[in-house]
Amino acid sequence: MPGKESTPPFQSKLTPYRNEILKAWFRRQTLREIQAMLQKRGITISLPGISLFIKRHKDKYDPRATPQTKKPRSVKPSKDIEKSLKKLDELLARDPKEVAREYARNCSQLNITKK
Repeated sequence: MPGKESTPPFQSKLTPYRNEILKAWFRRQTLREIQAMLQKRGITISLPGISLFIKRHKDKYDPRATPQTKKPRSVKPSKDIEKSLKKLDELLARDPKEVAREYARNCSQLNITKK
């Protein structure tokens, strides 16, 4: 139709207002209220048109969602880890030859062969 503003095929005239429409929808505004908001901006559209637009776009964007930011937390080691670290420190402080002899003795007691 001459003189009528149109959009390219397969593009909605509501797309520039998508965030505003979805925010209003998630704030529980009615379709009539959303339609009135759009009419103030010069957009004329039917209620089923708004409904279809919302159904199509509501899963892709949630204006209620806040960006997830990771907060640094101090990690407290558990008691088991603390015990293991103490044993490791004690082991590292010992003479390597003594550790090797103890390892060989434990292996022979458990009948484990060295590879």
